[in-house]
Amino acid sequence: MIAVIILLSLAPGCSWFKKEKKVSEKNSAAQKPKAVTCPLCGTAVSEASTVKRRPVAVKVENDPKARPQSGLDKACLVYEETTEGGITRFMPIYLCREADHIGPVRSARPADIDIVYPYYALFAHCGGGSPTLRMIEEAGIADLDELAWAGAYWRTHDRRAPHNLYTGTQRLRAAGDIAYPFEGEVSSPFKFLSASGIKKMVRDREKEQKRAQEAAQESATNQYQPLIMVVNQIAIPYSRVCAVRYSYDPATGKFLRFVAGTPHTDLITGRQLAVDTVIVQYVTEGSSGMRDVRGAETPMLGIIGTGRAQVFVLGQLIDANWVKSSREEHTRYLDNSGDEIPIKPGSTWIELVPATKQVSVY
Repeated sequence: MIAVIILLSLAPGCSWFKKEKKVSEKNSAAQKPKAVTCPLCGTAVSEASTVKRRPVAVKVENDPKARPQSGLDKACLVYEETTEGGITRFMPIYLCREADHIGPVRSARPADIDIVYPYYALFAHCGGGSPTLRMIEEAGIADLDELAWAGAYWRTHDRRAPHNLYTGTQRLRAAGDIAYPFEGEVSSPFKFLSASGIKKMVRDREKEQKRAQEAAQESATNQYQPLIMVVNQIAIPYSRVCAVRYSYDPATGKFLRFVAGTPHTDLITGRQLAVDTVIVQYVTEGSSGMRDVRGAETPMLGIIGTGRAQVFVLGQLIDANWVKSSREEHTRYLDNSGDEIPIKPGSTWIELVPATKQVSVY
């Protein structure tokens, strides 16, 4: 009987062990957890809980006395907008990564409401004009104004007020999760490139550079017509003290950020800010009737509506149009065919540039 059992186990198609192995492998494949990515930056996360919580948005200043700032490098995306006198301010938004040190934190502006609203984010800022604060309250934003939530902020002694107020994502969530419990789902504002899509864009850029070099060596009668717009530098003409330049680094596939002619670094790490995707969104500037303590008027930015945009990804420029039909919707960036433009997973900076100005690309 023992001999018969051994012979049966060796016979083709009669191996119980092979059958059990196949079933085990099938069950293992079925139980393999699906990869989870952050809806705001498109990168993989190890813990699904990190993308099921409420995002955090913080108003950070960009006065020269506030530099270098802290925590901008940890944000999924960052908005830059003009304020009084042409000085810009930032709105970093965090979800999948923590930032223990964010700031300096400053006051809110009317455009912030339309920016923050579709993210359902906790909004951290330090006060604001009375009309702006009323608008925030009426909009029903999860507001964590420092004037009401002082425990979520602290001041340092290495800088003078008002350039020394800081916060962190964990502190803000400790306060906000109780006051504003979140049971929703964070929607993605972007369409992200796949790994194969990224490789293709890298190859296309290299091919285009080679075509340009070959055309330059040939007769001048040969008119070179680029198939894609290769980008090395982006210059954004904000006011002189806030003028921005991005320099593309092919080795990393990122844009290195400069402000007022010098590398824009992080206070804690000392490293230069590097951005995966830069989006220039041209917006209208109107009169708000609101002024700061020095009498300078706060510009009213046209965030809702449509307009022209430029998407910079992997060293290429894609001409675009932006569309945001309502406060509740994310802004979408469409190509000339009306299709949404996929961007590189990682950090995205959205530059809100007055429509009266023009970004230089070279």
